Formats: sequence, structure tokens, C-alpha cells
Amino acid sequence: MDVEGQRRVLLCRCGKSTSAPLCDAAHNRERAAPPSPAPEASAAAGRRRRKGDLAPDPEMWQWLDEGKKLRAILQDFYGRVYADGRLAPFFHGVTKERAVEKQYSFLREKFTGEACYFGDRPRNAHHWMVISNELFDYREELMEECLRRAGMPEPLVARWRRLEEVFRKQIVKSAPVGRKIRGVELPLHGYEPLALDLDFLCGDCAAKVRQGETVHYHRRTGRTYCVRCVPDPSKAEDLLAPSLEGDSAR
Repeated sequence: MDVEGQRRVLLCRCGKSTSAPLCDAAHNRERAAPPSPAPEASAAAGRRRRKGDLAPDPEMWQWLDEGKKLRAILQDFYGRVYADGRLAPFFHGVTKERAVEKQYSFLREKFTGEACYFGDRPRNAHHWMVISNELFDYREELMEECLRRAGMPEPLVARWRRLEEVFRKQIVKSAPVGRKIRGVELPLHGYEPLALDLDFLCGDCAAKVRQGETVHYHRRTGRTYCVRCVPDPSKAEDLLAPSLEGDSAR
């Protein structure tokens, strides 16, 4: 700039000027920029903070070989579920692969704290099911058998069971309830469209519906139909949700 007819220049001393050796005020811009988060902070931002039995369990995840054993356990478990006379009816129209993948993502999020599960939370996922404490225990005992068959140490089996116990109050009930979205309970009757995040089977024609396509599911029974088979919404949904002495399962 000019000072009393003389030109004054400033030299760069920070080494960041794009007009070196002259100063272009890069030092001011650097001071104004927010500090970059540490790698640990960035990783923590993608994790969910939970306490107690819902807190991340690094020891469990390590024993599960970072998911490899978890997938094998779930394959074993759902293979038995789909062959079980009490539990299989509740998965009508749901491929075993879909059941495994959804549960894998759900448990991975719980054990690692990563935000990797984007499906319904237990209350909404089971809203139409009538589930007794007895059947909840029956399902848990089957899972425990699979965990022990995989060689899981007893302390980890106990921790797994405590984790699933957290959701008992959300799942066990004597009558269906509506799904809750942002605190608002939705109607129990009628159909809703749903964009699939995994392949699915139509509850009527049993045709495979691909990921990304839209299906329609009944709000109470959970029965899901492809666009060709969705029943007339003006008619009542008379298909009974699977029930054994008032029980249902996940």
C-alpha cells in the first residue's frame, strides 16, 4: 500500500502464502478455520453412545471375529427358526437371508456402537405381533443353544441374553399396537407402501421382490405383497397373523 507516497510491502513469514514471498493474509485465514477433528473424534461421531447392557461390547465383537462368527451363528439360528413349528409361521414371506441380514446389522450396531442399522426399532418391528413372555423365552433359549454350539464362553452368553432382555418390554404384549413415528401412533388397519432395503418374497404369489422395489404391507398383520398382489384396500384384511395361543415371534 502507499504511505505518504511510498509503497510498503509485507513479506510472508508463515510459509502459506500463495503470493510468496509477499504476504496474502493466509495466516489470518488459517487462524479463522476450525481445527480438524482428531481421527478418534471422527470415528466416535459415527458411534451411538449407550450405557449399561446397551453399551458397546468390544470383547463380544472380538470373540465374534468382527462379525464372521456372528453371521455363522445367525445362519444356524434362523435355519432352526424356519424349521420350527412354533416360529416358522411368523416368517412367512420373509427369506431367511433377509432375516439374517437385518438381525446382523442390528446386533453389529449394539456390539460395536456403529450407526449401521437403519431398520425399525424393536417396538415398531414387532408392533403387529402378539408375543407372550413364554414364547419370548422360547426364542431366547433357542438362541442360547446356537451360541453354545458355536463355542461362546458362558459370560458372553449371559451378556448376550441381558442385551436381548432390554427389549422384552417393547416386544411382549397381549394385543397389536400401531407403529409410532415421531411419537404419533399410526392406524392398525390398511396398507402402507414400503421401499425394500433387501430382497423379499411376496406374501401371496411368493415371487421375489428385488431390493429398491416397492411393496405394500398390512399395518396390523405385517403381511407384505408385491404391487401385483396387494389386496383391495376397501376389503378387510382377514388373513390371520400367525398365532399360537396368542403368541408371535421375531
